Amino acid sequence: MKTSARTALAPLDLCILISHETVSLLNTDAESLNTALQLRTGLDVFVAASELSRDAIPLLMWIDREVESAHQFTATEQDTPHLIDPDRLLPVPDAAAQLNTVWMLFQTAVKSTWDHRHVLLETARTLTEMGGLEDMLLSTHVPAV
Repeated sequence: MKTSARTALAPLDLCILISHETVSLLNTDAESLNTALQLRTGLDVFVAASELSRDAIPLLMWIDREVESAHQFTATEQDTPHLIDPDRLLPVPDAAAQLNTVWMLFQTAVKSTWDHRHVLLETARTLTEMGGLEDMLLSTHVPAV
């Protein structure tokens, strides 16, 4: 699909994508708890900056539940029921959607305090690395702000 035919991501879409990526990461990599917590913190900062607290609470709670499940699995080696079956999380959003998410994080970081800017930039970096978007990020035109 051509980029011009795409619908721009809304801030809540970004929250959904980060939540999906965070929970998918927790379910596929037992060593990823710190990265998942970093993504959760970045999402929390983005939610506050975008004034989406009420709309994003279920997504943050979903991540918190999966983080707790990961902690429990580490302690007991017993899996707990997941809110969404991990097999349903396998489809990865396309690179264009992931790249739009990174740009939205950059745009929000520019308007944020230094502490929040740092968290948002780290979240963007993590998503870029997870999605293998480094080359695409460097060769893509910056969307209109």
